[in-house]
Amino acid sequence: LRLPSTLVFDYPTLTTLAHHLDQHIQGTTTTHTPTTHTPTTDHDPIVIVGMACRYPGDITSPQGLWRAALDGADVISDFPTDRGWDLANLYDPDPDAVGRTYTRKGGFLQDAAVFEPEFFGISPREATAMDPQQRLLLETSWEALERAGIDPATLRGSRTGVFAGLMAWRPGGSPTCWAWRARR
Repeated sequence: LRLPSTLVFDYPTLTTLAHHLDQHIQGTTTTHTPTTHTPTTDHDPIVIVGMACRYPGDITSPQGLWRAALDGADVISDFPTDRGWDLANLYDPDPDAVGRTYTRKGGFLQDAAVFEPEFFGISPREATAMDPQQRLLLETSWEALERAGIDPATLRGSRTGVFAGLMAWRPGGSPTCWAWRARR
């Protein structure tokens, strides 16, 4: 059965979709006027109220991301010096060299090594053992709430969640986070 790519928009509930498919199978399909749905937030269990992000090129806000996209900004830079990498021995023009890279530039997050563990109630030792993406997620989640004008401390014990989209971490790559507040 060939279905249009707009099917979920034209038939937004299981009932209307089932009715449409039943009519189509029985050959009694009638002209359909797509359902219009005006969303309300009165009963919506999830509401996006703030966003934050980190991207290469010193992009630290959704506005900065849009500006970089509109300007066609080049976000590639030299290897950062604050990661503890042996930069003098990292480069090798041979792409098959083990433990080396054959490039001198990449897309890196600025200040990715900077983190204030005490601010989040984390010991310095635990912070050192944390994955950098966990630290970035903490920071961007906090920022997303602040951007929305919400004091994150007031949410302790509430039914609030932070949802994030993360890009896989890979050597030479850069993690990316979006976070927003959801309330049930």
